[in-house]
Parts: sequence; structure tokens; C-alpha cells
Amino acid sequence: MTTDVAQLAQFRDEAAFLWTQRRDALDAPHCTPDRLAELDEDLGAQVDGLAEAGEAGWRVCEGALRGDCAEDCFVAGVLALNGRQHAWAGLVARARQAPEAAPGLAAALGWVSPNEALQAETLLAGNEDSLSRRLALEAFGAHRLDPGERWQVSLRATNAGERARALRLPGELGRTGAMAAVLDFIGDEKSEPRHWALWSAVLLGDRGKALAAMTGAALRQGPRQMDAFRLAMLALPAEEGHQLLVEAQRMAGAARWRIIGAGLSGQLRYVPWLIDQMVKPLMARIALEAFCLITGADAVRDGLEAAGPDDLDEGVAGDSEGEDAALPVDLALPWPDLEQVRAWWLAHQSRLPGAARLFLGQPLGEMACLRALHAAGQRTRGVAALHLSLLRPGRPLFPVEAPWRRQRRLLERVPVEG
Repeated sequence: MTTDVAQLAQFRDEAAFLWTQRRDALDAPHCTPDRLAELDEDLGAQVDGLAEAGEAGWRVCEGALRGDCAEDCFVAGVLALNGRQHAWAGLVARARQAPEAAPGLAAALGWVSPNEALQAETLLAGNEDSLSRRLALEAFGAHRLDPGERWQVSLRATNAGERARALRLPGELGRTGAMAAVLDFIGDEKSEPRHWALWSAVLLGDRGKALAAMTGAALRQGPRQMDAFRLAMLALPAEEGHQLLVEAQRMAGAARWRIIGAGLSGQLRYVPWLIDQMVKPLMARIALEAFCLITGADAVRDGLEAAGPDDLDEGVAGDSEGEDAALPVDLALPWPDLEQVRAWWLAHQSRLPGAARLFLGQPLGEMACLRALHAAGQRTRGVAALHLSLLRPGRPLFPVEAPWRRQRRLLERVPVEG
């Protein structure tokens, strides 16, 4: 055990940096389970070094809180949840004054064990402020645990953020018995609670009013538009999904939305069009990603990647039509080798079942989704988790954002064929 302040400060700085890397990797297309496990192991080692130092480690973390950054609050939060309940209460008090710190505390509740997270929830139970109640819900949601009466209390909250977190919970837990209560909020006057009410209702099996409203939200600009678009495309039958893609032509950045939607649809009918999009530099990488999502091709394994064009300006605002732009997340995706993609499609097209909805080259089903959860990139794993809940309403949403050690235990319970 070290008490050297410089060494402890290095542990703390590295832990904060690794957490930001992990946060950004959770929806990254290239972050595989092996990479997530590596990040988690490195992050855990830094946090353990601080925890083993006892009060000296805590003082170093406490001293770094002046900026109230989420990453600093995550590190301090994990240490506070390890037997320092008074310190946790102080961190929550800071976050009431600096909301940017709250995501770090929420992440800390998901990082620690269920027992440690629920000890924090017990400490917060006597507080009547909205942030305390919302963080308690974060603990239950992260560990997929039943919040009991606390959920009903937060549904009646005047704070929109608290209502939103409460409405997200039934979808995460697969609580179909909460459907009626959730549907009461699909017309909430605030956008966040309304979105999560729709999201939970669709995951819990509503394919009527809630899915129709979610489809409408997928066509409207807003901070949750991509979440709405993704879930609508996954939940809609093929022809309704096609109609959503047709209507998406009116959206800003239409080409990007339609490429992403085509991949989520799982329909082979879009593959030739996706190949055509690969000639456009700003669309090429996401078109290859969509192609692989449908067909099961692997850009690296199947030799479909190429070096990017030397003269591409990654900061360009849009394509030749002035509406579609490459986003930073695209930079992690491989460039397509168009000749190899066309050759792969020619060789494999006849082997793919054209009448089925496909996910990674297999008819959509639980086994295809479980294979993805074992080995695919994080963005694809997120799609697989949604598919599993949509296929069987009432199934808890697989926590692709959880520490890998917890995900691995869940996956070990379900054998995967092949």
C-alpha cells in the first residue's frame, strides 16, 4: 500500500482519464468486449490503488474536486461508496450546486457492487430533494433491481429529470406490469419524460400508440432523436420501417439517417443501395457499417477495408448537397474497399435468406443477438440488447454499459451455439 501523494495523484489522474475513455467507448462501433474488459481492468487497478491507501487516497480525490468535473466525481464517488457514506452525502450536495457532476456520481453507482450502490440508496432515502431520488433510481437501474415504492414517488415528481429517470426504469427492468402507468406519461409536457415513457412502452410491447409516437419523434430534431429513430426502426415491421426511411428524406442530413436506418432494418433490399453510397467519401464508412450490420460481413476479417482518401477534409461541413456531414464517431470506422465489398456481396448474396429480417447475416433471433453481445462492437451490442427486449417484452434490457465483469457473468448463464 502506497501513501506517496505524487503516486496517489497519478492514480487519480489516470483513473479520471480512463473513465472518460470508457464513457466515450460505450457507444463506439470499434470498442469490442475485449477492449472494454481492458479498459475496465486498467480503471479498476487505479481505483484499487487509491482505495488501498485509505484516507490518504481519499484526500487526494477530494482535493481534485474543485472543478466539479464528472470524471473527478466518478473517482471520488467510487471511493466514497466504499465505506465513506458521509463523503458520499457531501458529493451529492456538491452535485446539487453543480449539475455537471451528477453523471459521474451516477456512473460510480453503476461501477460498484449492488450492495455498495444500495447502501448509498439507503443513505439517500431520507432526503426529499430530486437529485437524491434520481441517483437512487440510477442505482436500481444500473443493477436492474426493483425500486419498490420509490418509483411511484418519482413518477409524481415536479422535476422533469427525475420523472424521466423513473420512466426509463420499467424498460430497463422489463416490468410489463408498469405499462399502464408508463402510458400515462407519453404525452408529458417535457421532452425527456415523454421520450423515456415512449421508450419504455415500446420495449415493454406497445406496438400501437407508443410506437406511432416514437416514430413521429424519430422525424423531429431533438437531443433524443437518434434514440427514437433507432428504436423505431428496430420495432417497426418491414414496410412501416421502409415508410420511415422514405419520410426521412425530408430531414436535415437525410442521407446519413437513411443509411443508418437501412442497416437497422435488417433488409437485404437496401444492400445494393448501401454499396452505391460507399462511393461518397462522407457516407462511405457508415454505409459499410450498415452493410455489415445486415449481412454479417466483417470489414477486417473479410478484407473489406481500405486506406482512406488522402485528400479528404475530415472537418468538411457537408456533402455535395450541403446537408450530410461526417461525424467524429465515423473516424473510428474502417473505409470500404469498394471492389472487395462488391465481390463479397456477389459471392455471398445467394446464401443470405432474403425473406427474413437479418441481424449480422442471421435471421433475427435471440441466438444472433447473444452472439453479438459476446463479440461485437459496443454500438452493435447496444442494438442487440434492444432487439432482445423487443423480441421478448418483459426481458430486462441487457446492460451493455455495465462493468465487463458483470456483463460476463450474465453472458456465462446463457450458452451460445456455434
